[in-house]
Amino acid sequence: MNQQPTRAVVAGILLAGTLQAADWSQYRGPHLDGSTPEAVRTNWAEKPLQTVWKKSLDPGWSSIAVSGGRLVTQVRKGTREYCVALDAATGTELWTRETEVASYDNLVGYDDRVDGPRSTPTISGEFAYVLTSQLKLHCLRLRDGGVVWTRDFVTEFGSEVISWQNAASPLLVDGLIFLNSNAPGRRLMAVRASDGTTVWEGSDDPTTHATPAYGEVGGVPTVVFLTGLGLVGVMPETGQVRWRLTFLPSFTSTAATPVLANDRVYASAAYGFGAISARITPGPSGPFVSQPWRQRGTAYQNHWSTPVAHEGFLYSVVESGTVDQIRVRSLACLDLVAGTNRWVSTSVGSRTIGFGSVIKVADLLLVLTESGELVLVRPDPVAYSEITRQKILTQYCWNVPVVSAGRLYARSSSELIALDVGAAPPALPELDLAVRPGPDSSAVVAVVSGRNGAPLDANAAGRIELRGTTELTQPLADWLAIPADWQVVGTRLESGISSSSNTRFLRAQEKSAGP
Repeated sequence: MNQQPTRAVVAGILLAGTLQAADWSQYRGPHLDGSTPEAVRTNWAEKPLQTVWKKSLDPGWSSIAVSGGRLVTQVRKGTREYCVALDAATGTELWTRETEVASYDNLVGYDDRVDGPRSTPTISGEFAYVLTSQLKLHCLRLRDGGVVWTRDFVTEFGSEVISWQNAASPLLVDGLIFLNSNAPGRRLMAVRASDGTTVWEGSDDPTTHATPAYGEVGGVPTVVFLTGLGLVGVMPETGQVRWRLTFLPSFTSTAATPVLANDRVYASAAYGFGAISARITPGPSGPFVSQPWRQRGTAYQNHWSTPVAHEGFLYSVVESGTVDQIRVRSLACLDLVAGTNRWVSTSVGSRTIGFGSVIKVADLLLVLTESGELVLVRPDPVAYSEITRQKILTQYCWNVPVVSAGRLYARSSSELIALDVGAAPPALPELDLAVRPGPDSSAVVAVVSGRNGAPLDANAAGRIELRGTTELTQPLADWLAIPADWQVVGTRLESGISSSSNTRFLRAQEKSAGP
């Protein structure tokens, strides 16, 4: 076989940001902080986002979990709640599993017919975990919706279901599901995902609508609950309380998840509570908790949308004021250390954000407004900086959108849409191909490297193929594909291949370039 240097053919638009695919398998995403490393393309004005599929959906405020090619969410059908699974690629319904009675408190100021379950399912491996409005925790088989196990905390412990019912989602970390069962003396709880058994339980902190958070706080892995008595940080394995910051959040509704940022924890609640910050630092007898700042009032409160953190700032949906007796909701940039808003923008996209939501994609903010406009925003602490926008849904968009494997999935009170938002991969360098003897006479090793020392990695490996021929004069379209299992070796790619006498010449090229 002879060496055949090649040049990769590159198509598409190169965008800033990290190109990585990640499942969005639970409420706060792959890093449990409302972010994904995936980048999205930014040229919507020149090339609008294309709809992969769109379908009508029964009502619900549950967001979306995507993993293993399947999408799950919750809906209300008549007087019952259901978990629904769809094929993420096509939107085809795969199964529907009844999980709970659907009987909600009055949706004040809105049509009760759009009301539905609030909690977002969690996917892990072959299973989906669903926490219902009435505090039932189901483990369902992802392939067919079959029930593996169920915990009914109201029946077991006499747990109290609060007004507007449960909205918290099951938080799953290292095989444990963390939740507040709201049962006296055993409210904070960890359940083993494999069989539903209780691993630990304790404390008497009343539940709120807020999903617990997980991450390193002061360098220590911690589960943080926002309860009716304030913030509580516990050890994941044992439930031992590490620290507390005691305060009384809103008695009406506290729904935004705490945000963890190094040694600080941010919490907020609606109905005039505002926002509060905890700082956890090492002390001689354990963690020391302080309250660096407290901001009261609507300009700092999150109704239910959880902020995202970026480089020391939080980007969040706040209620910035009142116009004609109507609350105006805005996008704000909060300095996490100072506890003050750097800016507040009442205009997000073509109008206000309403009860919208925000996530982070690579190093950009993706906002879905209540009216169904998708807005791409640069996280700039100096001023609101919009990049582009596109209308994608109608009616009430109170659900958090998610991004997974180049697709954005978003829902409203009546529809669910999948959009192609994937950023084009970075251009491959020019490629050089060499061949060296293999471990025996029946094989050789193909070695592909980037010209002038340009490195190749695992992402590049998935985009490069080998083609072979016996005659150089043969048209490129007739060169045969040669199976290659690329391994990253330093900055090169290597693959053992058969030294068949039927192939004398090899060509390495990008798969998308064609033969």
